[in-house]
Amino acid sequence: MKKLLISLIGALTLSAAWPALAGPDFQVIENARANRQAAVAAQGTSTVRVDSTTGQPVKCPPDPLVLPLDHGPRALTTPGENQVRKARYEAQLKACAIPVL
Repeated sequence: MKKLLISLIGALTLSAAWPALAGPDFQVIENARANRQAAVAAQGTSTVRVDSTTGQPVKCPPDPLVLPLDHGPRALTTPGENQVRKARYEAQLKACAIPVL
């Protein structure tokens, strides 16, 4: 009886662990890869804008502006640096608003 119980518990444990031993589902992986490539291709059709001052490509629309703390004993930056960051962000927004010919 004891051996039957041990073998039954072992069989249940093995059957519960079987999905963890299975390999990757290549069909799902390939489908996700194809979807990602299609999304990148759809995004790639947009024109690339270049900043006239730096010559760097501009991401349109840019990420939201996040300014670090500029006051108090643990300040990460100064108010002047934050003004420069804000001006640069506004210039990026303005560059994105100009239509590309």
